[in-house]
Order: sequence, then C-alpha cells, then structure tokens
Amino acid sequence: MRYQLIDCGRGRKLEAIGDYCIDRPSPAAADLQPRLPDRWAEADAVVHRRSRGDGWEFRRPWPEPLRVDCGSFQMPARPTPFGHIGLFPEQAANWQWIDRTIREIAGREIAGREIAGRGTPRVLNLFGYTGASSLAAAAAGAEVAHVDAAKPNVEAARAAAEASGLGEAPIRYLVDDARKFAAREVRRERVYDLVILDPPAYGHGHRGVPWRLERDLWPLLEDCLGLIPRHSGALLVTGHSAEVGPAEIRRWLGRFRFPRLEFDSGRAGLRDLSGRFLDAGFYVRAVWGERP
Repeated sequence: MRYQLIDCGRGRKLEAIGDYCIDRPSPAAADLQPRLPDRWAEADAVVHRRSRGDGWEFRRPWPEPLRVDCGSFQMPARPTPFGHIGLFPEQAANWQWIDRTIREIAGREIAGREIAGRGTPRVLNLFGYTGASSLAAAAAGAEVAHVDAAKPNVEAARAAAEASGLGEAPIRYLVDDARKFAAREVRRERVYDLVILDPPAYGHGHRGVPWRLERDLWPLLEDCLGLIPRHSGALLVTGHSAEVGPAEIRRWLGRFRFPRLEFDSGRAGLRDLSGRFLDAGFYVRAVWGERP
C-alpha cells in the first residue's frame, strides 16, 4: 500500500497507509498550522500523549496485514507502544540510494548496461531499528549485518523481512551495542562495502553506558571507516541533532582524503498534500573510489 502525508500542524501529522488514516504527534510540526482541517476527522487511529508514554485510540481496527510499498521491498506497518508505525517513510530516498549504491558496488545492471560483477556486497547497518535499510540492502543483493541494542527491534526487523519475502535473505540479526560491535569488527579485520548508521542524539547503550551524539559519533565513525576499504566504499549517516549535522560530518570525513570522494547531504522529510515540507532530520551520503 502507498504511504501519504496528508496534513500537519500544531505538533501533529495526519498520514494515510492506503485508506487507513493515522493522527500522530510530530514535534517538527509544532510551528505549523493545519491546511486541511476537515480531513483530521477521518483519522482511524489517534496517538495521544500521556505521562507514561503514548497511547493509541483505534476508531477503526488496525488492518492486518498492513504493508507499505517501499519500492524494492515492503514493510509491515504496525502500531508500537512508542506511537510509531513500524517504519519511517521519510527515509524512502535513502532506501533508494542504498539500492543504487549496492548495485553499483556489485557491478550489476547500471544505466541499461551489464558490468562484470565484483562479488556480493557486504553491508553493516548499525542502530538498525525497524530494519528497513537492511531490507533495502538485502533486496539489492547484499549480505547484511543488522545491529541494534534492543532485542524487540531486532525481532521486529526479522519479522519485517519475513513479511517482505526476504526471510531467507543473507541478513545476520545481532542484538549488540553499535560501538562495541564496530570495535570488535575492526579487531577482526572485517570488511564492509557500505556502512549505514542512524544514531540517536542521546540515549543509553550496553549496560546503561550513556550515548551523546556530539561526543560519541566521531570515534564510532572512525571505527566504521576502519571497516570500509579506502580504495572504494560508501557510508550513510542519518540522525536528529541540533549540535551535529551534515556540515560537521562532511568536514570530519573530508580530512581522510578518500579517492574521488563524493558527498550528497541535506534534510530528510516528507511533503504533505499542500506541498509543505515536514523536516525529519539530516542525512549524509558519501561514496568514494572507482565506480562503473
């Protein structure tokens, strides 16, 4: 089914998956005003902010199965205790980039011509969350290591792969701290063609160790670069932070002087039916080395 952002404003967004409408909180819409006020009465499910977490009100039962068409794969949509729907549709452009990048790395069909293959690409997805980026990579033909510190997230990602017909895809599902896993992979001298990471601005990792993006991103990125060949590789970083954004990450990566380094960065987001852009954080895509 198709996803659509219908309207947004007053700290909320109105979405549709097929004909099922959802009214959820959206801090990015705090300074906006709804443009289609009559449409909000159509909501089949509403997420209410509560002191002990988000709560769902279902005016019409959640359809089962409810799957979102993500291009090369599908993601099951489901209500979560945190007021999420099991995927982040604003990442669609990044999923498309992952698909293109992996097919380039594999030397598959590019611009209508066949390129001699160079083996199966290997992808590391840190802070894997819903698993959508892992499915985008697997659907493009990659072997994937999907890492998340929360076991329910990893189980949900595995279920999403099954629902998308990728249950037999070469995806390793790992419940682990991203920092510790990346450091161990460096010591093991593992190699990945593409590393994806979507770290939180703040939080707690393994055994409650605090995470702060502005402090902890850089040593993690250094380990990530230690896993990617210097002669050819790719990196995707996404996130939400007032302290760290595309400019800081590009400046940091630029010190390493990769051959033929190319950046693509900006703001992820969605447009509603009125054409307004609802911001959903930053992205930085980096590719370097020889490509077909």
